[in-house]
Amino acid sequence: MTIKGRWRRFTEMRRLLTFGVILGWRADRRRVASVLFLQILQSIGLGGMIVGGHGVADGLLGSAHGHADIPRAGISALVVMTLVFVNSALNLIGFIHQCVLRAAIERDAVERVTAATARADLLEFERPGFHDTVRIALTAAQIHAPNLPFTVMTATRTALTLVTVVIALIAMAWWLLPLLLVAAIPSIRVALLQQRAHFDLQRSLTENQRTAGYLTQLLTGREEAKELRAFGLGRTFFDRLTACYDRTLNAEIAFRRRFLWKEIRARLAGHAMAAAAVGGLIIATASGVIGTAAALTALGGLLIGVPQGITLTSVLRASGDSLRHLDALRAFTAGVGGPPPPPSVTRRSFDSLRARRLSFTYPGADRPAVDGVSIDLRPGEVVALVGENGSGKTTLTKLLTGLYAPASGELLVDGGPVSAAGLRALSTVLFQDYLRYKLSVAENIALGDPAFLGDRGRILDAARRAGVAPIVANLPGRYDALLGSEFTGGTDLSLGQWQRVALARAFFRQAPLVVLDEPTAAMDAHAEADLFARMRELFADRAVLLISHRFSSVRTADRIHVLRRGKVVEVGTHDELMAADGTYAEFFRLQAAAYLDDPAPQSRSIKPV
Repeated sequence: MTIKGRWRRFTEMRRLLTFGVILGWRADRRRVASVLFLQILQSIGLGGMIVGGHGVADGLLGSAHGHADIPRAGISALVVMTLVFVNSALNLIGFIHQCVLRAAIERDAVERVTAATARADLLEFERPGFHDTVRIALTAAQIHAPNLPFTVMTATRTALTLVTVVIALIAMAWWLLPLLLVAAIPSIRVALLQQRAHFDLQRSLTENQRTAGYLTQLLTGREEAKELRAFGLGRTFFDRLTACYDRTLNAEIAFRRRFLWKEIRARLAGHAMAAAAVGGLIIATASGVIGTAAALTALGGLLIGVPQGITLTSVLRASGDSLRHLDALRAFTAGVGGPPPPPSVTRRSFDSLRARRLSFTYPGADRPAVDGVSIDLRPGEVVALVGENGSGKTTLTKLLTGLYAPASGELLVDGGPVSAAGLRALSTVLFQDYLRYKLSVAENIALGDPAFLGDRGRILDAARRAGVAPIVANLPGRYDALLGSEFTGGTDLSLGQWQRVALARAFFRQAPLVVLDEPTAAMDAHAEADLFARMRELFADRAVLLISHRFSSVRTADRIHVLRRGKVVEVGTHDELMAADGTYAEFFRLQAAAYLDDPAPQSRSIKPV
């Protein structure tokens, strides 16, 4: 490596070390300062032990030659034992500070990662590389960020200890220092080589580790348990999880074997130099160059210095891995100034939302999911989207509600351009795969508009509209009942009941645009009929965009858009589309045939929905 390359590498390491220390300083600066101060005191105390040990040795050896100095030996021994006790107490106090500081650093770093993830564009979640980046950043936040400040402090304490040993050796046998420096070089070199290699190994295993995490959830999750048992899938996923861990273990074993002999050779060279230093010390003592007490003290310094040198190389190796993880953490959280932004104020009204020639393609897809779609939405109207699975209905709703940005086309609210945040502020969405929050009933409803989490009257009104009130009446704790039987005191709901709670969340938001994606998929026929019969009443003065595979549910819509392969192929009312005898009419007849005695009509190779 050139001098310029080494300098660039040194600059990068210094910058990352600074970033790691800043994480600790921001988490709890007083505790960081306390730990660092204790490390310095321990290093000074170790130097005092070496000096005290020299006093003990000199006093005892003097006694053997007829020059008794028992008081000096006793006082020196008392000083050494006192310093040992003080260092032990300081080490205990420092350990307690470190445990608390680790938790504080982890909290701060994880908050940065989750904030960055919450701010990320929704489309990023469609990219596998994004999930790898998040996992590496979380690993850095949960493991490497909490450990790095202490790694730096350990390195600092080790370096201070070595300085103390060096000072003592200079006073007694200065010529031992070059041997100690040469002894450390091989181990340092191997440690630096391992740094990059181990991080590259961890990065290559990231997707394998994500797969292992997913398989673990399958094997241990409550929601997954019933299907795994019904189909006897436990062994299948267990074997796959074992295979994931086998890949990790085999890669780790191969890596460790690759560097094992390099480390052994490096340590052998280092210990050989240390042995040469001890041999030189014995010869110098025998020839009278230095006194016996000084030689014993220098020997003690060597016995302390060599392990400290090994510790320093281990710290360098560990810090290199941590530094590269911190680099990923720093890059992922760059520009994150705090927690996710507060929810925007829900817009109460609009006159029109117009989409013109919207197109959108998912990363890696070979064709657009939405291709040149135009649609108008106005308060007081119900507009329906129908089509086969994969025709682009849900993707279109994400464009209309500001969750995705269109690749081309324009969105206009009241005739003017609108931002993604502006679209989200005027819409509420009941997704087909809605979330079931393991929280209270009241919170499940009020999360529709978190600015009003404590508005009990609004919660009750939304529950009444969605038909949740009769469900809550039978729950212990009523609206304060915890939903989620895996928690103490929690209870669970049926899928249809959960869907009503999710519908209440949409009512609670009181946004002027309501998107309902299969809102009755888990409801019984009576509940479904009741909802659609009362839809205009329930969502009075709001624009409703309805997605449903049940054509009986969309018959009363003001306009029906039929999508195929991302394009709108038909638009009209139910009667108009039936009269046109096109795609919609064929879909409708195919579905209606299931409820009639006559066999299904001939299809033009169109899958029923």
